[in-house]
Parts: sequence; structure tokens; C-alpha cells
Amino acid sequence: MKRKPSFFEKIGSLIPGYKGYADRDSRRNCDKLMRKTISDKFMNFEKDMNDWSLQAFRKKEKETMRAIEHLRKELNTLKSKIEYAPYGASSFFADQQIKEEELFEIYQFDHDLLDFAEKIILCDHTHLEIIEENIKKCYDVLSERNNYISQF
Repeated sequence: MKRKPSFFEKIGSLIPGYKGYADRDSRRNCDKLMRKTISDKFMNFEKDMNDWSLQAFRKKEKETMRAIEHLRKELNTLKSKIEYAPYGASSFFADQQIKEEELFEIYQFDHDLLDFAEKIILCDHTHLEIIEENIKKCYDVLSERNNYISQF
């Protein structure tokens, strides 16, 4: 059984292009949610890194502690840049609308970020070089993503 359209859906059906706008808005929300998820994963991982740093401090492993702290700061900065990165927003009446294919491309960048984030959070304190490598890859993807969005 098909449900009756709501008042807002009826109004939306009268506005040319509204359905596409609503779909794009839904993708933007999905994009924001994905970036928030990545940011939250990094925030939780950062807590693990603080524990590693404390363990290194207790063992008087100053170089390890410095390396962990350096990567923790990098991760914290990356977390903020991902969470507050621009998203595929264009106003309803903008001259250049971001199309669904372009939003999909932005979403693909976010998916790549999630892949690298997963590789980072699967590491432990014995794999600092892998963490560092994947943080750099995240920065590269984020830069590509932001450059792509800046075209619009």
C-alpha cells in the first residue's frame, strides 16, 4: 500500500527541480555524516595514542613518546580538517549547481578517507610508520577533495 504524500512533498512536487535538490541535500547530509564518523574514529584512536604515550613515559622511552605525540598532534589536526572540510553545497538558485555525479565523486573521496582511517585505527604502537604513512595519504585525499569542491 502506497502512503499519501505529505503536504511538503506536494509543494515540492510543484517546484521544478525540487526533487533533484532534495536528493542532493540528502547526499550532502550523508557526506557530512561520513566525515563526522571518520572524525569520531580518530578521536577514539587519539585516546589510545595517549595511553601509548603514557606507557612509553613510564618505560622512559623518550623517543617513542615523542614520535607518538607527534603523530597524535598530526591526527588531531587531520581530524579537525576532515570534520570541518567544505562539503558539496550550492544554493538552490546558484549559477553553477553541483550535480549528483559530482556529489558522488565527493562521496568517493570521503570513502577513500574512511579506508585510510580504518588502516590507521587498526594499528598499534609498534606500527607508527604505518600510521604516519596513512595520515599523509588522508591529507592527500582531503586536499584532492577540497580542490575538487573549490571548482564549484
